Amino acid sequence: MFFITENNGVDWEGGGNVAIKAIALDFDGLIVDTETASYDSFCELVRSFDLDMPLEVWKEWVGGIQTWQLACDYLDEQLGKPVDREGLHRRHREMYTELIAELDVMPGVKQLLEDARRIGLRVALASSASAAWAVEHIKRCGLIDYFDVLQTRDDAAKVKPDPEIYRKAVEKLGVKPEETIAFEDSLVGTLAAKAAGLSCVAVPNRVTRLFSFDHVDLQLASLADMSLEEIIRTLEQSRASAQG
Repeated sequence: MFFITENNGVDWEGGGNVAIKAIALDFDGLIVDTETASYDSFCELVRSFDLDMPLEVWKEWVGGIQTWQLACDYLDEQLGKPVDREGLHRRHREMYTELIAELDVMPGVKQLLEDARRIGLRVALASSASAAWAVEHIKRCGLIDYFDVLQTRDDAAKVKPDPEIYRKAVEKLGVKPEETIAFEDSLVGTLAAKAAGLSCVAVPNRVTRLFSFDHVDLQLASLADMSLEEIIRTLEQSRASAQG
């Protein structure tokens, strides 16, 4: 059984366990499924060349900051000649912007943030995206006030899968890594969270579901599948079993 601790966290009867004091969320693909939108819009582009963009190939680039460069390299290779990257980028941006303007938050995200607020947990954004990009869409979705910390690539020397973004997010929250649960959708994100010492919950989207997430602490099909309290309880039970 868990209960709220005096210093704002969640602990369990029986003692000896580290209280959970914070959660950290990725943005792209977890809060809003911009990753699937990016893939779908690029697929539309390559069809104009009578080509396909296999998801098995695209998924390897998800979560990084060189997806566009790698996708164009792939297209050059398939066509046997360089593409007009500037023109292609303009067309992709137009389609992508149109798609994401219609996107709402992923199922269960708002309730997760509400749960965190209710039980006194601090909340960080931990994203390899730029601050301008993430904040624009978090504000559009009405979620900005839920976040205590916004950690993006703007003030990090390295991005995921390097753990720096998570380490900085935890430091700004004023908690320890083991007191924090990360929520991620991609392979690089989960690797970053685990390398930083956080517990990690993977919630893959349509693009990232092909990855193996055997290294995470919990995998969910949707954040709507469990309340935050249930997630914390499940992680603690897993931790207790591993220690026992």
